[in-house]
Amino acid sequence: MRALAELRGLARDLAVELGAPSSGRFPVDALDLALSVPLGPGPEPLAAAADALVATLRERLDEALRGTMAFLEGHVYCFHTDQPESPYSSPPNAASVFAGYAANGRPEWQSFPNLCLARREPRVDRLYADPPEVLALVQTADELSGELLPGFGRGSRAYAVLGQVVLGLVPRDLDLRGRGAERVALTLQIVETTQGTRDHRLRLNLLGLPAEAIASAAADADERSPAEAFRKVLRTARQRIDALGRQLAIAARRGEAVDRDALVGQILNRLRTDVLRVLKVRAHRTQHAEVRHQSGERPTSLALQDAHAAVDGRLLNDTQRQTVVVLGPKQRAHVFTPTGRHVTSLVLEPGEVERKLERGRWRPLDPAGVHAFRRAIAGSGRG
Repeated sequence: MRALAELRGLARDLAVELGAPSSGRFPVDALDLALSVPLGPGPEPLAAAADALVATLRERLDEALRGTMAFLEGHVYCFHTDQPESPYSSPPNAASVFAGYAANGRPEWQSFPNLCLARREPRVDRLYADPPEVLALVQTADELSGELLPGFGRGSRAYAVLGQVVLGLVPRDLDLRGRGAERVALTLQIVETTQGTRDHRLRLNLLGLPAEAIASAAADADERSPAEAFRKVLRTARQRIDALGRQLAIAARRGEAVDRDALVGQILNRLRTDVLRVLKVRAHRTQHAEVRHQSGERPTSLALQDAHAAVDGRLLNDTQRQTVVVLGPKQRAHVFTPTGRHVTSLVLEPGEVERKLERGRWRPLDPAGVHAFRRAIAGSGRG
């Protein structure tokens, strides 16, 4: 116990030199070390063994401490700069996906259409169809990290990309009915980070579109929208990845062999299937919605009529877009600017008003806002 206490003190001192906090909870739980104890006479063998131990301890601590901060969602760890965020760690443009590491540890990116061409994806022409088709590919750890050199991320215990799904091109707002939104490519990775001996963690890393943007798009739409369906797919994937991480940790403690790559591959293939199912089904429904829009079924022409007829309680404030939402009859809803300019109209799904009120996305318009809005639309649209 005295020897272990001395080693713990030494490790903590070295960790502080490497940038760890000197007080509070230590960021690394434990380290496994191969300890060589010279049994011959004289101090020289002990001094050499001590120097080797300190060097090994410093190296392992440095790697473990990097593991505590290596994961940054929306970025791939850059071994070239040894930082989670660098000029190379995120997609350089909307169409780029992670294409793997260069030998020196620098993340490399490639446009999704070019990646499809390089892999001879037979449906690559469908990316430019009308409407465009979404494609998705699975890539393994060997494809992404096989070129890494020792000292530049090869065999890193701190951070590893275990595989990914790349997909595109999808509207940035995830509204498949629209034709004007910029289309982006996404990279969905399973990443492993290690913080010492026991704290191995698997996570889903999303590149190309922030999770907040997906949540916002889902809040804007109804419960059966592509954005909400995609949000649920990602939530399920995170749950599966967390469960796999726990399974691997338990197996490691028990000394049981587990085919991690095969289990990661199962999750990635399932994720690819779920993404394509959601987006392809939605694309079909979208064409129907477009026909309905062109046939005049959307309630645009009733916007001002419903706005004049609405009682105060049917006037709501969209807290994110700072617009006025008018609730009309037959599930109709109309969006106006506070100055009375009509933005859009739509038919709401059952329960959608209650859902957005519960989330705080829509709130009752305050009396001052009601008065200003009614003044703005006064004299307009009365039959």
